[in-house]
Amino acid sequence: MKTFTGFQWLLIDAANQFGHDKLRFEERIQWAEAHLVSLETLADQAETKPLYIAAVMAIRKAQQGIATGHMVGVDATCSGIQLMSVMTGCIDGARATGLVDPDRRADAYSDTTQLMNNELGGSINIPRSDAKRAVMTSFYGSKLVPQELFGEDTPELNAFYQAITKLAPGAWDLLQVLLASWRSYALTHDWKLPDGFDSRVKVMSKREVRIEVDELDHATFTYEFYENEGEKKGLSNVANVTHSMDAYVLREMHRRCNYDLHAMTEAAAAIEMELIQRSIDSPRGIDEEYLTHKVSYYRDQYTRSTLASAVILPYMTADTVMCLTTEHLQALAAMVNSMLEHKPFPLVTVHDEFKAHANNVDSVRRHYREILAEIADSNVLDDLLTQVYGEPCSFDKLSFNLGDQIRKSNYALC
Repeated sequence: MKTFTGFQWLLIDAANQFGHDKLRFEERIQWAEAHLVSLETLADQAETKPLYIAAVMAIRKAQQGIATGHMVGVDATCSGIQLMSVMTGCIDGARATGLVDPDRRADAYSDTTQLMNNELGGSINIPRSDAKRAVMTSFYGSKLVPQELFGEDTPELNAFYQAITKLAPGAWDLLQVLLASWRSYALTHDWKLPDGFDSRVKVMSKREVRIEVDELDHATFTYEFYENEGEKKGLSNVANVTHSMDAYVLREMHRRCNYDLHAMTEAAAAIEMELIQRSIDSPRGIDEEYLTHKVSYYRDQYTRSTLASAVILPYMTADTVMCLTTEHLQALAAMVNSMLEHKPFPLVTVHDEFKAHANNVDSVRRHYREILAEIADSNVLDDLLTQVYGEPCSFDKLSFNLGDQIRKSNYALC
């Protein structure tokens, strides 16, 4: 992964807020350096003026050696499609969202327009904001926005669907699977995430009643409310399952960036000693004698999903490590050692934006990239589908080496 200094991240931030966030990192730095002496004069042209001014002020203080505490934000590229592609092992979708082809700053929405032009053999001009709305809503099961933009049963609408299925075939396949997971008239849809968090989504149906008020000369009005009542069909499992994994990623990011140094140091030592002991002695079974409720609960999540979470690390002691498999311990060892490569630092997350001090942005990118690679290597999708469907399910991944490619990426966050 290409890394940058804290000052370079301030330059990147200024370029981002000006409107150059679609450029490669080196090009953003070059732009800021080329305008370094006159950045203030460009404020009125900035895409997000207040944030641009804050970035420029941080640059000026840094030039004077004054600490600012300024936080720089980096965003995931189309986080929904990105996660759906990661879970399905889809290299095409990963490429479209910055996870493959490490030197390209991906833009799935512009790519969609290009693919449509290829399909139509002409030049269709779609504002990027419209392409974004159409692509985002389509991968969550909605058909309304594409029809509003391209009409019904038109060559343009057909080209749009041809484009997005080529853009991210794994995400498109997963969309169909999740649409089919709706359980008719169920009151809730429930599943657990790999860190033990419960996702419980009630099915809320909109109702209307006519209210008559005797005291107001029998005047009437319509009252709308939502009631927990099952429906025959629904689309929301697509967005809800995807967003629940998005939330898992956010929680893991906070655990790995802003950790308890003392607790993680002790956990790392306990795991290392146990792995050394196992490498010296003949293989032994898991010792359940020291299994606590917390460790048992989080171990169960790993057993189902094969996705290790940092949530269990505070409970790792010389005793409890004996209750985990060697594979689980090895995953946790790599994780906690990666965390200890940097000091803990605050992280601010808003959906798929991650903000940290300029000196820590590279650590944020490294952890995000690793978490997505771990998801790609795991069986978490089978676990989620089995829970949502209520019966054993298996998704045939499109590839089995996506995690290795993600670990080489530069633009998972940009």
